[in-house]
Amino acid sequence: MTTVRVTLKLFTTYRRHLPPGSVGNACELNVSAGTPVLDLLARFSVPHEPGASVVLVNGRDVSPGQTLEAGDIVAAFPAIAGG
Repeated sequence: MTTVRVTLKLFTTYRRHLPPGSVGNACELNVSAGTPVLDLLARFSVPHEPGASVVLVNGRDVSPGQTLEAGDIVAAFPAIAGG
């Protein structure tokens, strides 16, 4: 199976889910081509419940089933609520 290189960036409390050796808030990973965003987040136990997290790929909101391509940057952080 073909693999592609992607970047995972986790912010605020999600940073604790990054693998050892990560630099700052990011790491580069090899994943199987066509891996859904949801699978990548689950691989590192990153919370991804609708409404509780914001997940972006290349700075754009995506569905959890969106598949990853070479060079994609996945960013995740807890949703912020205000009042």
